[in-house]
Amino acid sequence: MARLLKLDRDSGIDTRAVVDLERHPLLNQPAPPSAEDLEQFYREHAANLAVGACEKALSEWGGHVADITHVVAVTATHAGSPGYDQAVALRLGIPATAERVLLSGVGCAGGLVALRVAACLCLAAEHRGRSARVLVFATELCSTQIRCELDHASRTQDPCIGPALFGDGAAALVLSNELSSQSRQHGIYALTNWTTSIIPKTDEDMAYRTTSMGFLLRLAKRVPQLAAEAVKSHFRELVCDDGIWPHPEWSPDPKQYDWALHPGGKLVIKAVQEAMGLSDHQLRATNHVYRTRGNASSVAVLAVLDHLRNTANGQDDVVACSFGPGLTVEMAKLKRLH
Repeated sequence: MARLLKLDRDSGIDTRAVVDLERHPLLNQPAPPSAEDLEQFYREHAANLAVGACEKALSEWGGHVADITHVVAVTATHAGSPGYDQAVALRLGIPATAERVLLSGVGCAGGLVALRVAACLCLAAEHRGRSARVLVFATELCSTQIRCELDHASRTQDPCIGPALFGDGAAALVLSNELSSQSRQHGIYALTNWTTSIIPKTDEDMAYRTTSMGFLLRLAKRVPQLAAEAVKSHFRELVCDDGIWPHPEWSPDPKQYDWALHPGGKLVIKAVQEAMGLSDHQLRATNHVYRTRGNASSVAVLAVLDHLRNTANGQDDVVACSFGPGLTVEMAKLKRLH
């Protein structure tokens, strides 16, 4: 426990948002809750978080919920079915005919995975001459896994950093294609390109394993180095929207972009910052979200993008990147709309 408390003190996180764990009997009993208990807990709380985030996104978008054509949802902290996306869609009044996708197994990369899938749905609809208005949302209750982590640490004397990093939350947005009347009027960002890649031979470096008491995180010490190297190797491909480089030796400048980097931990942020030569100003949104909310898994990078849009003295072009099990690296290029 002393080692875990030190990890917590050294994390660089001041506050984290969590559901009301302090008074909930399920998470304050002598034994850790079972997987069945956690399933029920998620269904009681996750939909409320998601609906709140979605209602805010729909209100800012300005369209009508009946006009939503697709739903893309993601979570790393639940595996039951029917998925929580159905409960959220029903409560919001989304048409039963809206096409739905629920993503699982993508961990902290999930926010950008959901954005990528939504973009592909938009392009597919446009190819068919149809408008697309995709409601994207991510919801995580990472705090419910703390008891599982603490039990493992007490038995093995090998604490993982998870309990010192993760928080709860939800984030939502609406992504539209060019055939949707609201796409330009209410736009905040335009998504212009994206990349995804699995780093070979890293499937054991970051993983969530299912146990009888919830999910148990595995996080290797070399993850920050792997993440930094992957971002550096894929950056040029990402920022070249048309796939044609000006010349073979062309090297884009990372300093010309604001960065929405997944706040996966102090060492991850530092490693990417040093590898790409980024300033603290370029990472101001990442550092703010990490310091005030910790790592909320798939929600985190979307929270960074949300905070970044309200910061002054920024670049019009934005690079977003996140990391998930596999080890998977997701990157996206966006442009601010004025």
